[in-house]
Amino acid sequence: MRWTLTCWLLGSVWLSSCKDHAPSPAEIADRGWHAHELVIAAGEAAKSCPEAAVAMQKVFDAHHDEFAAAFDLDQDKTQLQEATDFLEAHQARYGNLETRMEALSDRCANDTAVQAVFHRMATP
Repeated sequence: MRWTLTCWLLGSVWLSSCKDHAPSPAEIADRGWHAHELVIAAGEAAKSCPEAAVAMQKVFDAHHDEFAAAFDLDQDKTQLQEATDFLEAHQARYGNLETRMEALSDRCANDTAVQAVFHRMATP
C-alpha cells in the first residue's frame, strides 16, 4: 500500500510538472520572427507573385496567433523590453530576414495581394 501511494504521489507530481507554461516575451518574439521567416520563405519559393501571395497568405493564416502575440508585446513596456533584449542578443538568428523581406516586397511591389500579406504581418 505504501509503495502504491508513493508511486501515485510521484506520478502526480511528474504530471503536474508537465503542464504548459506561459511563453516568455522572448519566446513570443522568437516565435513571431520564425512565423515571419516561414511566410517569406513561402513567397520566395513561389514562381510568380500571384502564387507568392497565395502561399504567403496560407502560411500567415496558419501562424496568425504567433503574429498577434508578438504584436501584443508592444502593449507592455516590460515585455517589449525583454523581447527586444532577446532579439538583440540573437540577431544573427534572423539577421538576413529583413533583407529577404525587402527583396520579396520589391520583387512583388505591384502585386496588391502580396503587399496585403505584408500589411497583415505588420498589423495582425
